[in-house]
Amino acid sequence: MSLSPPSIHETPVRGVRLYEMPCSVDPERGHLSVGELPHGLPFQPQRYFLTYGVPGNQTRGQHAHRRCSQFLLCTHGECHLLVDDGIRRVEFHLDRPTLGVFVPPLIWSTLLRHSADSVLLVLASLPYDEADYIREYEDFLIHAAR
Repeated sequence: MSLSPPSIHETPVRGVRLYEMPCSVDPERGHLSVGELPHGLPFQPQRYFLTYGVPGNQTRGQHAHRRCSQFLLCTHGECHLLVDDGIRRVEFHLDRPTLGVFVPPLIWSTLLRHSADSVLLVLASLPYDEADYIREYEDFLIHAAR
């Protein structure tokens, strides 16, 4: 089986891109979506994490990274991702496992409105480093303006 590469779309927020991941539909066996590493994604992941069981009224994220890039896929259920480059904001409705969002460094991101069954997969370009996080929006604006 051969799948085409992802379809990549620029967004109004600096550096943030939408990825429509390739999908194969087999009526008897179900769907298959794939991203080949390192060519099908914008970086070679060094870490991953999942969020799930998030109450619908809770937010996650609400930070930016100095150096780390992330690639987000809602593999089950749905949630919303708000990205902000200090000038422009866009909200994405992540409602299928074939829709990925690339979030580069120095982009403020917030996850909200999770469905009860949402499972969000986040691939990160770097291992966890608390010093890489910008957790105050005012500090982010200073960094983003540079």
